[in-house]
Amino acid sequence: MKRLFIAPENIKAFIQALKKNCDEFIAPKREHLSDVVFGDTKYDGAELIDYEGISVISPRAFLLPQTETLFEIKSAKVCNFVPVEDKKKRVFYGVRPCDMKAIVLMKRFFLDDIVDLPYKEKLDNSLFIVLACGKRCVSKSFCHKIGSGPIAREGFDLQLIPLTGGYLVELGSKKGSLVIGKNKKLFAKPKAADELEAKGICGHFLEDDKKIDYKKLAKLMQEDKIKEAVWEDIGQRCVICSGCITLCPTCSCFSIADRLNNDKGEPLPLQAYLIRRKGGASAYVIATDALMPVLRVWLAAQRLFHCTKTISAGSLSINLMWM
Repeated sequence: MKRLFIAPENIKAFIQALKKNCDEFIAPKREHLSDVVFGDTKYDGAELIDYEGISVISPRAFLLPQTETLFEIKSAKVCNFVPVEDKKKRVFYGVRPCDMKAIVLMKRFFLDDIVDLPYKEKLDNSLFIVLACGKRCVSKSFCHKIGSGPIAREGFDLQLIPLTGGYLVELGSKKGSLVIGKNKKLFAKPKAADELEAKGICGHFLEDDKKIDYKKLAKLMQEDKIKEAVWEDIGQRCVICSGCITLCPTCSCFSIADRLNNDKGEPLPLQAYLIRRKGGASAYVIATDALMPVLRVWLAAQRLFHCTKTISAGSLSINLMWM
């Protein structure tokens, strides 16, 4: 990958240039009790150029929000449905490598085989700028063991690697190259010392490192060899606060609700609880008799392909299998 260098004083100019060509500039900022959260800072200028640790909530929330209108139901009786397209151009700045890895994994879920068009539309119109971690977010962090940090390996368009005198900029896609080309005056060729310092970041994460076989742990879960008592213990401590689905950067759980006002309305994908046990996973649809079979079958095929569920609408039904 091609690498460049940008000085701290040029970062702000680069951000201003990016803001001129996007609808939303999603970046980390301080909120209540100094928590770091991602939000649209296009107009308020509250973005953090750099920050320690990670954000409270992953930027994934802007790609899969808690509620989202897929299309408007102009008339259920005459099957008049109008898709709601999200064509906003978004720049995601300051995304940590672990969150970028999560977005890469979410791509597999929503874009492999059956493509989730609303999700793909958001990704296609987004630019991802990763901010690599110069030090551990917590003393027991393990991102380097599972390929999700401290420096991102995939998914990004641009990556900023913090150095003593600025940032090493790594180009990860054609989108990133085009952005650099429009702002090339802000960048310079990196020095050999810059490259050496960047390599040293990964070395710091290996110091006093305890070896844990995470691949073995993942295999045990995939083969469902975790004892039932473990899940029972987790279930006993669960207070149904929805914190897990709010904070987990790879949560793809959702349900569908049709909100109708007489003959008009809209279907809303809602983030919902999903507990994976021996039986696999399940998803639920809140159905209304007013909706036509075409709507239900289309919606099911688009957004519920990840479960085993038979959905009926009038005389039509679709059986969706776990993939």
